[in-house]
Amino acid sequence: MRPPLTDDVWIRRGINILWDGETLAQLEAAPKVISLRRFFELFESGWPEDQIPFINDNALMVAGLDVAIDALAAEEAEHWIEQEVYTKIQDFQSFFDSQCALIFWMAEKSRWRENASENSYEWHLSGKYKGQLLPIGRCIWNGAQNGVRRIEITEVKGKNQWIGLHHHRIS
Repeated sequence: MRPPLTDDVWIRRGINILWDGETLAQLEAAPKVISLRRFFELFESGWPEDQIPFINDNALMVAGLDVAIDALAAEEAEHWIEQEVYTKIQDFQSFFDSQCALIFWMAEKSRWRENASENSYEWHLSGKYKGQLLPIGRCIWNGAQNGVRRIEITEVKGKNQWIGLHHHRIS
């Protein structure tokens, strides 16, 4: 595992997952969060910058990935992320020459599992497929999990709080 990321570079660069509501509020991002469907539409339209509701001029936040994958069995979700979502993530990164952050809002931290021995992250599915684990980290970052860093902030009491995951650049 790489050392935690304790600065705010994830707000400006990389492929990220965020689940901390307080951080979302501090970014004043809620009115600018787009749906996964809208993310797909922006991809189809060639990323028209005048239609992208950037946060701080360089971050796009997308909600709904968690809901979409919860509707699928783990194996189907894995295939869908690798074939559909990953290509759009990579295209976003390439189009903006890694100068913008892409942040997926997935509000339930408790559904993440970190497997330090395998350097991997898994998502506990819910609903009909509750109990199944999805190797979401491998899917989103295309197997480049060695580059994933925990995003941590220091709380008032001096203790670090894990608020998300960051990968600087996928290939």
